[in-house]
Amino acid sequence: MLRSAFVSVPAEIPGLGSSTQKVRPNPTFDPMTAGIGPEEYFVLSRIDGALTLREVLLMTGLPIDRAIETLQRLRALGAILMPGETPQTVPRPSATGSSTTNRAVTATRPGTASGSRPPPGRTSGRASTLGPEPVEDDTLDLDKSLPEPTKDELAALAETNDLSDDDRRLILAMARRLGWGDAWSLLGLPQGADRRRVKRAYFKLSKEFHPDRYFGKKLGSFKPRLDTIFESLSRAYSDLTDGKSTAGTTGRMPRKTGEAQSPIEYAAELYDRACENEVHGSHLEAMKQFAAAIRIDPQVKYLRRAARCALTAGQPRTAEEYANKAANLEPNDLSTSRLLAAAFKAQNKLDAAEEVLVMALAMPSKNDALVAELRRDLAEIRRALGI
Repeated sequence: MLRSAFVSVPAEIPGLGSSTQKVRPNPTFDPMTAGIGPEEYFVLSRIDGALTLREVLLMTGLPIDRAIETLQRLRALGAILMPGETPQTVPRPSATGSSTTNRAVTATRPGTASGSRPPPGRTSGRASTLGPEPVEDDTLDLDKSLPEPTKDELAALAETNDLSDDDRRLILAMARRLGWGDAWSLLGLPQGADRRRVKRAYFKLSKEFHPDRYFGKKLGSFKPRLDTIFESLSRAYSDLTDGKSTAGTTGRMPRKTGEAQSPIEYAAELYDRACENEVHGSHLEAMKQFAAAIRIDPQVKYLRRAARCALTAGQPRTAEEYANKAANLEPNDLSTSRLLAAAFKAQNKLDAAEEVLVMALAMPSKNDALVAELRRDLAEIRRALGI
């Protein structure tokens, strides 16, 4: 197995060839019938025919060896086309693969373009062997007109960042859906939808709202919104696929009548409320709830999120306090180090920020994307210091 620390994409990748090749997705590959997982689906969604294998590997944010293994699995399933290949010439999966996967690689639907949706009233050519055509879920049918926008939403729409107006409205519309209170609604599904529809909805939404889709862009206040949306989608998917169909988007089952709420459960509830307030722009209210949750259960997840919220709310000293506590609990966590450096920078403590970043970059890491961000942060600090 390949191992990596920092950015070390090999020139030749077993089973794939040169890392400078541009690959594209196979239009006849159906990820749903192939049964791939969320990670494979996410990596596949990064492939657009314009990026090289190296660029895809670095964009995923995964450790390089893990990203390579994921690409190799996708190639073995017939999901990826190399230069010069067509869907008809791509190697078929091995005999050990499932029959469902084989059909996904080679089949086309009669009467339609490869991979396109059949016209209304027509059935797919796969219906006789794969069952009825799955219902298309309108999971992204969000009202991007944002009727009766709040003050925070108007401010977000006017913000200076790298997002298009459509992207901003889509994220804000999805953030509204967080307040609907249950996993089914968050995924845009009717209650009781089958497991396959849950999976389709989750894959579609996670592809659209994964923070890595906006890698390298200045997101402003949309960064915490995206983080909260993606975390909520993941919890909703976990709830529904684990059989917790009555659970809300928080990922916790309702307590039995009369059953007392434990302090840990109360802290988790406060944290969820804080995240919702943060994504809607109510940062000061969120800060109060983060502080209350941390007093009860000072876990790293809460501390890091509170530090990010404090920075957005213009409270760098509070952010420094939370990031320091998180660093004491997990001293080798690079994300926490980056937060601490950002808190120092916001207070113009540039020497302290530089020291934190230098120490962080000395730690072993397989997250190449995060290491690249730390290096950019360090270069920016050193420019400010005149080094």
